[in-house]
Amino acid sequence: MNEFEKVSNEVSGENSFETSNENAIEWLRGDKVATVTFPKGRYNTRVRKLAAEHPDEVTIRHENKDGSIVATIPVSYIRLNAKRAKKELTEEEKKIIRERFANGRKK
Repeated sequence: MNEFEKVSNEVSGENSFETSNENAIEWLRGDKVATVTFPKGRYNTRVRKLAAEHPDEVTIRHENKDGSIVATIPVSYIRLNAKRAKKELTEEEKKIIRERFANGRKK
């Protein structure tokens, strides 16, 4: 074990990289490619699927023992989206929606 690994283990714990829950997305302004890091879960699965569908654009650079990945993706794939507040519906609006749903099932 080299000196860097010794200090790193003292500061962050012996297996910190193997039990990480950290999500990270990083790129420099003007870059067309971003580096992403995801543990097991929804985004990890999504990046793996993108890599299979678009191998020329999405590359998995490293897979850790715990299943987390480091990959490069086009910056254009990154999207920030604010969740909208739930709209309060009147009883009449709810009735109309229920009727539309029921009619759709009958077709």
